[in-house]
Amino acid sequence: MKTLQDYLEEQYTGESIQSYLIGINKYLRYTKNPEQAQKKEILHYIQTLRKQGNSPKTLQSRLAHIKAYYHYLQQAGKRKDHPCKDLQLKDKIDKSIKTELLYTEKQLKDYLEQTPKHKKLMVSLLVYQALTIQEIANLKPKDIEIQKAEIYLKTRTIKLKAEQIYLVTEHYKLFKENRNYVFEHSRKPGHKLRAKGINHYINFKRQEKYTPIKIRQSVIKNLLNKHDLRKVQVFSGHKKSSITQQYQTTNLEQLKNEIENLHPLNKVSQTN
Repeated sequence: MKTLQDYLEEQYTGESIQSYLIGINKYLRYTKNPEQAQKKEILHYIQTLRKQGNSPKTLQSRLAHIKAYYHYLQQAGKRKDHPCKDLQLKDKIDKSIKTELLYTEKQLKDYLEQTPKHKKLMVSLLVYQALTIQEIANLKPKDIEIQKAEIYLKTRTIKLKAEQIYLVTEHYKLFKENRNYVFEHSRKPGHKLRAKGINHYINFKRQEKYTPIKIRQSVIKNLLNKHDLRKVQVFSGHKKSSITQQYQTTNLEQLKNEIENLHPLNKVSQTN
């Protein structure tokens, strides 16, 4: 019979598997007879976590772990219903972008340079074109036009850098050009790499780990320092300009930069 570990390994990758196991085990230790628990018991557990001061993001994660547990029970034939399949929490997650915590152009450049050869094309698409993980996972060979140095996405067409043309050809040499997706699952030829597994893939064995979403956010923020809002909006594939505006430098960050520029030591270094 398939174990919970087996199920999670089929559904998730890398660090996500361990995260789900930890979250599920916490729920199992707290709940009496969890296999038979109903929505009432699950809500009681969530409320306990809420009272303990856990953030809305953590609560959402815990609920996702619980949902995965009951999906497993259904698949294993241990339970017919799913007690919290449609349960949605109303706790508001702070989705504001902390621009002061994003990566600089130099940090992104260093991260790309330290990337192993067989992963360099993928990371370059994050660092140069700010692709989303879904766009990377869905990318097909026909979407990359080497002669025109362009990459075609659903929402936009973006130019490739000269060095990326080389990376594309090298990528196909390492793997194969006749493939369904540019980035395929290593253990399932012909199947695309799961979007959720990209973070683990690019950061495997790295001391300093950069998340794909934060890389994308950083690229957009850095571009806004040089280009107008509309141009960056089109580049990013944002439907609304208000989304792009969130990446603009905050007043707090501007004030911080002004203070640093006025610091006596900075003045000395600038005059030397």
